[in-house]
Amino acid sequence: MPLSNGPDDQIGLMADQIADAVRAGRTPEEAATRLAAFAKADLVEQALQRYRDAARRVWTMKEPGSIHKKHFDPWYLGPDPSDRLWHSYAKYLREKGWSEETIKDIDDASTRIVSLMDPPQKAQIRTRGLVIGYVQSGKTASFTAVVAKAADVGYRFVIVLSGLNNVLRYQTQMRIDEDLIASNPEHWITVTDTEDDFNANRNVNSFLTDRHATKVLGVVKKNSSRLTRLYKWLTGARPEVLRSCPVLIVDDEADQASPNAHPDPEERTKINKLIIKLLTDLPKAAYVGYTATPFANLLIDPTTPEDLYPSDFIVDLPKGKGYFGAEEIFGRAPLDEDEEPVDGLDIFRQVPDDEVPLLKPPSREARFTFAIEITPTLREATLYFWMATAARHARGQSTKHASMLIHTTQYAAVHLNSKPVLESLRDAVRSQLDKGTASLLDELEKLWAREQAKLPAEAFGVRPIPFDEMLTYLPKVVGLTEVKVENGRSPTLDRVDYQVDADGNGRLYIVIGGNVLSRGLTLEGLTVSYFVRSASAYDTLLQMGRWFGYRPGYADLPRVWTTGELRDYFYDLASVEKEIRSDIAHYKSGIITPMDFAVRIRTHPALAVTAKLKMQHAVKAKMAYNAREVQTIVFRHKDEGWLDSNIKAVRDLVQNMMAADIKPATLAGKPHRVFLDVPAKAVVDFLTSYAIEPSNSEMDAALLRGYILAQNKRGRITQWSVVIATRTNARPELGTIDLGGGVELPLVNRARFLRDRGPDVVDIKALMSETDAAADVPLPAAELRNSDREALRNLRQEYVPGRGLLVIYPISKDSLPQPDSQLRAPLEAVRHIMGIALAFPDVPQEDLTPQDYLTVELPDTGSEVIDIDDLEDMGDTEQ
Repeated sequence: MPLSNGPDDQIGLMADQIADAVRAGRTPEEAATRLAAFAKADLVEQALQRYRDAARRVWTMKEPGSIHKKHFDPWYLGPDPSDRLWHSYAKYLREKGWSEETIKDIDDASTRIVSLMDPPQKAQIRTRGLVIGYVQSGKTASFTAVVAKAADVGYRFVIVLSGLNNVLRYQTQMRIDEDLIASNPEHWITVTDTEDDFNANRNVNSFLTDRHATKVLGVVKKNSSRLTRLYKWLTGARPEVLRSCPVLIVDDEADQASPNAHPDPEERTKINKLIIKLLTDLPKAAYVGYTATPFANLLIDPTTPEDLYPSDFIVDLPKGKGYFGAEEIFGRAPLDEDEEPVDGLDIFRQVPDDEVPLLKPPSREARFTFAIEITPTLREATLYFWMATAARHARGQSTKHASMLIHTTQYAAVHLNSKPVLESLRDAVRSQLDKGTASLLDELEKLWAREQAKLPAEAFGVRPIPFDEMLTYLPKVVGLTEVKVENGRSPTLDRVDYQVDADGNGRLYIVIGGNVLSRGLTLEGLTVSYFVRSASAYDTLLQMGRWFGYRPGYADLPRVWTTGELRDYFYDLASVEKEIRSDIAHYKSGIITPMDFAVRIRTHPALAVTAKLKMQHAVKAKMAYNAREVQTIVFRHKDEGWLDSNIKAVRDLVQNMMAADIKPATLAGKPHRVFLDVPAKAVVDFLTSYAIEPSNSEMDAALLRGYILAQNKRGRITQWSVVIATRTNARPELGTIDLGGGVELPLVNRARFLRDRGPDVVDIKALMSETDAAADVPLPAAELRNSDREALRNLRQEYVPGRGLLVIYPISKDSLPQPDSQLRAPLEAVRHIMGIALAFPDVPQEDLTPQDYLTVELPDTGSEVIDIDDLEDMGDTEQ
């Protein structure tokens, strides 16, 4: 990034010289001292200041968020006009139609990542970094940008570790060849290609010498024999060659095979051992892992410096515009950083439990003869896929590829047995279309009308396609469809190949598979996913979500058929994913490093975080409620006794406060009744009698009481505000409630969210309104509105420092959704519901309560870190 404003800008030209010297491995002060021998001291000082101002931009970029070491003098400020490889790559992305906004995101993120690596001219390079993306979100584009920029500034040999299977290695090699190598072939030597993984029949010294500017690149499968061959070849170079050759290792799918999972903690698995040997025995080697499921990486032992724990940086890539991930598709519970819950799009379709036995074998032994049946939902999903693809053709996307995923089991034999079943369905439907069979056309029209109504095209700015128009394209689409099997046994010639056919049509695939589909493989134009494969760990489940990604021009069409249980798992995992990124965002100032702060991973009652052997260094974390808000969102709406007992608990609390001469007041014209200076004991007693439905995962009453009592022993959170929420403009149809002591209030409205948790409970998704986190602050609601949670907490610290807040929501049993809501329904409770929310003030971090998280125990650096308990043996049930 040039710092001068032209040839007459003397200070800027000197600032450029300082930047060049820093790239070459000197500190800014050393560069300025050398420059001062030839220029006036005051001009050099101004040039140094201009350099520092430019360097500050790298650390103050809003995105991507990162936790990193304290680099006070970043050596990389961004690409220079003379940096050929990055600018060629950016030009290529523009020619492919990528938006300037997306290219800028890639540019900013790759600048941040390269700046956090050791400079290539440094005598010893030992970078350990981790980049967290989203499943199917463009991680390859990101690390290709990092490779281009690192090569531009002097990294000479790039190794891309590309997963465990040949399909992914081939796909990665092809992408890098097309995106990076093809535009500058004279600047690259490749030691692998799409046909061959690494072999050692080359002269290593001639490849790695610094006598020419050519860069060397290899895409290598994470296979012990390949890595052994690579290690022997590299370390066979002359010592002076290795000392002058900066190496960058990019580990794609870094959570797979790279972390140590040996049952003996003193030993290492083969791939982990070989990666570490490469990094240890090469004098200048930077390691940057990429993954969308970082759970195993964040649980690596940080006290072993040669291991792969990201001790230098953890970078959170921003979510690209138009990306559909777990949060967008399935929704998630609200976290304290987010005021509003995410409901998710209406694209989930449930596979009934009674169909599952028809879709996967009853036992391992049965796999050789088992084939899936065309169940009602599988037929529905397949018909919809063809119609959605026909609609894309009607929109002019006939040259684009389209795919349907079917993933019911990991067994390769079942995939092969099932291929003819799908081909028979295709042939039968094509024949019926040609004949104009009335029953099929009626079935198709009803299905199309239903799905068009569920997710209107207009909501995504695309043209809705009427049934009759779609139908004109349907026979061609069905006829073009190929059924493919993608697993470890699939022959190369029968795999998916996304090249337009001789007539210019995009490929149309129904892809049946297992593990190959669940890690790294991109199914282009994925429109329908039919997924009932069981999983027992976070990373396994999220990686199976091949339906995540970008859907340009057809965002209204994708659908996911899966079981209710798996849908709920994805909903919960979206919250886990969001919380990890919130941790990183909270500590992205650079004051906290990865060795000071261990990212927490919330546990789940039914899922392991990752494979058991990858969690050997995990510890149970103690997590504080400080500076957090928690709320009840799930209630037993049909249980009269349960609801009545909670109404009584609220009335008893009101009576106790009145008896203590604590009278309700209103603040700043807000309608809520506010009781100030309530002793903590009254709140603890209330939490003893108030029943919390266990589905409210963050609202364990025993933990809440324990935390408050622990704080009270330290003289903290001894006083509380209790707020009973109500409305300014009462709605007569909702009714009122008498809570005793003259407190009769209009009930509030909270409609039911259409998430099937079962017949016995109702989920409202969110309880707290925008300003409720500061309900006891004596400022009008208009002044609080549009403030983020941090600003509201700061106001509470200013007006009611150190005080807890309990907000009680009397919810009308007759609550109704907004007229235009498609995701909510009437509450239909048998009694009014008492919801509660608690907001805790910030307290010193050593005062924590047991909440189930996993993290790693960091070495003692003198910094405050999360306390830990002994690890509970979680067991490993992963298939």
